[in-house]
Order: sequence, then structure tokens, then C-alpha cells
Amino acid sequence: MNKDLEKILIRKVSEKDMPLLWNWVNDPDVRSNSLNSESIRKISHQEWFNNKIQSEDTLMYILESNGIPFSQIRFDRVNQDDAEIDISVAKEFRSRGLGTMTLIKTKLRAIKHLGIIRLIGIVLESNEGSCKAFINAGFRENHKKNIDGNMCRIFHWELDQKLPLG
Repeated sequence: MNKDLEKILIRKVSEKDMPLLWNWVNDPDVRSNSLNSESIRKISHQEWFNNKIQSEDTLMYILESNGIPFSQIRFDRVNQDDAEIDISVAKEFRSRGLGTMTLIKTKLRAIKHLGIIRLIGIVLESNEGSCKAFINAGFRENHKKNIDGNMCRIFHWELDQKLPLG
């Protein structure tokens, strides 16, 4: 699956990552698979980004191999028990199972860091790649929901209380 990727590094997003994430979020495929398909202005993204990296309710990671970033994942705590996930894979790395790998490698870290028990993925029903990534990462489809005129599949992953966090 990922034979060309060696020594995966998972690191927290820092201020220097803002331009990279702004480029990724404006990728046409990312926009078409988002609830809001409009392009994101750089000034708006900068303000949003600064708020997110300073928030205790948000955890963002970039995964990279050999110094090359290939995916990002963000966990936003929405209440005492839950965090919603935003994930994307760089265009040149898609269709290799890296979304699944990103979810698997970061979900326990997010649960532990945010002090929650459940992760929620909200995916447009038409986004087959992301739906498959959540399923392959052990998430179960909980229900479907219409959000702003978009039919979405809602995926949950819950911490097994028997699982050690260490």
C-alpha cells in the first residue's frame, strides 16, 4: 500500500504550515467534497488558522514521510465526549490508503489529548474515498444526515474502555 513511504512522522501543525494547508484546502477536489464548496480567501484562512492552532479544543496534525507532507487531520472537540474530524490527503498521494492510515495513527492520540471518548466523521455521501477511509479505519456508520442540503454519512469511532491509552 505505502511502500514508497518510509519513516512516517506525525507532528502537530505549526504556524509555518498555514500556506501549505491553505493550498490544500483550496484544491478543487477538496472544495467539491466540502460542505462549503467556495474557495477560501487567504486572509480568512489565516484568521481561522490562528484561532484553531491556539484553541485548546482543536488538535491538528500533519503526517509526512522523508520531509514531505502528505496528509492533515484536525480534531475539533464539540462537547465533553466528542470531537469532529477534518481530514485531507495531498492530491499527489490520494488513492493509496493514506486517509485510512492517517485516521488509524492519530485517533488514539486525539482521544487522549482532548480527553474525549468518541470521534465523529461527517462525510458527503458522494465522497466515496473518504467514506471508505473511515470504514477501513474502524469507524462505523451511525446514520445519514442532511446538512445544508448535502446528504452526509456520519461515522463514529468510540474508545473501547478496555483499551489502554498509554
